Amino acid sequence: MSLSKVIAIANQKGGVGKTTTAINLSSALGIFEQKVLLIDADPQANATSGLGILPKNLSNSIVNLFRGDSNIERCILDTQSPNLKIIPGSIKLAEIEINIKTPHLNRLKSAVETLRNQFDYIIIDCSPSLGYLTLNSFVAADSIIIPVQCEFYALDGLRKLLSTIRNIKKSYNPNLTIEGILMTMYNSQLIHNKHVVNELKLTFKDLIFKTIIKRNVNLSEAPSFGTSIFNYKISSEGSTNYLNLSQEIMNNQTLNKQKNLGKKSLKFLKTLKRRI
Repeated sequence: MSLSKVIAIANQKGGVGKTTTAINLSSALGIFEQKVLLIDADPQANATSGLGILPKNLSNSIVNLFRGDSNIERCILDTQSPNLKIIPGSIKLAEIEINIKTPHLNRLKSAVETLRNQFDYIIIDCSPSLGYLTLNSFVAADSIIIPVQCEFYALDGLRKLLSTIRNIKKSYNPNLTIEGILMTMYNSQLIHNKHVVNELKLTFKDLIFKTIIKRNVNLSEAPSFGTSIFNYKISSEGSTNYLNLSQEIMNNQTLNKQKNLGKKSLKFLKTLKRRI
């Protein structure tokens, strides 16, 4: 088996569909017979509970790794989704981030490297911040998916995120790329949503996924039943969206990324603010 591709899903702004994407993209890749590992690196552990695993009942989780446990394989659990395994998250991650005295930004990368030959894709659901846990995820990743809600204020943090990615690339992970910017919660009835999408496409061009995740009530309901959209309602539009996204990623060649993404996003945000 070839070495896996490690993709972090990140946006420091909450409520943009980050964990929804982590769960359903991972599940969709598994449906297409890819061997997938989902790493829940978010202290809220919503990707874990969203796949029907109760974090408080676990003796092993990603916390083991950040406490120095070198045997990360003991933390890997099966899920109900085909070909998908998970390293569960834990609220105790928040304590680690708050109390960290000597940051080890390669801790997650070192663990991931030992697992690469077992999976086709390793997906990391990042913490909704740009702190220690997310930086670990960026150092470990080959590429990053940035979910962006189709509203102006959801874009405010994009410049800071792109700047952080550029700095990680410069100092810690020179091979890091942006897999793509993913438009989420899109409502075709709202002119504002269409305007945001058009402006993003104009500015970021090939960085924007062709697939757009439309606002869909089934996507919101599925986690409360501890399952992906495919087990909850495979006939839904949300299911189709994430199947399309997974195919796009599987077919995606590494894009030629711009070096000045942070500056471009700042210019874009100023332009958009003037127009709406």
